[in-house]
Amino acid sequence: MKKNNLLATLGLVSVITLAACGSDATNASEKNNDTKQETTEKETDSTRDDSEAEDSEEDANEGDWEYQVGDMNEDGNFKLLARNDTSETIETASISLHFPQVTVAEVVEWPEELADSYDFEPTGVIQIDMEVSNSSNDTINFYMDQATITTNTGEQLEPDLLTSDHIGGVFIGAVNKSGSVRYMLESSDPNEIEWVRVLINAPHDANFESLGHDIDVQIDF
Repeated sequence: MKKNNLLATLGLVSVITLAACGSDATNASEKNNDTKQETTEKETDSTRDDSEAEDSEEDANEGDWEYQVGDMNEDGNFKLLARNDTSETIETASISLHFPQVTVAEVVEWPEELADSYDFEPTGVIQIDMEVSNSSNDTINFYMDQATITTNTGEQLEPDLLTSDHIGGVFIGAVNKSGSVRYMLESSDPNEIEWVRVLINAPHDANFESLGHDIDVQIDF
């Protein structure tokens, strides 16, 4: 900024000093104006390039997910209200657990094909994507897909077995598993969900001896 101000000041001084020199002054002034215009155009182009680069970076980040917050799904049944994809990896015994994303969606219209399978109509759906790996060669039992959750709205929920992936159980050595676990809100307004608390029992061995510690983590929106 200081350099630009200095150039403008020097240009103004040149115009005043040479104003009485007839055609030479006019030529000098025109050249000075051309220089100032060229500098301004370069600065404008530079600013535009920086802005476009920032927009491209933001678009790239948003493009990581098929649906953005505020989007409806193709059938118009669900609206995505919130997402958290910033959780850190959790370690317990030889197990590493990561939540790539946790989302809250509003049920706009409950699908007819699901109506017969439920004795209530959910107000919303909480989805927890999970990635789990066992770094040990030992066989470990870990049931992260049976996690209980609670919400700031006062609901305590168990996984919906019909729509969730069954990814927990026996880890025979150093294996990886991933999938999504879903919870149906029964009475809460999904628009009021501010956080979800996730509780998972510690992994255990074949003799049901606990290994590591229980998991208790809060995901904020």
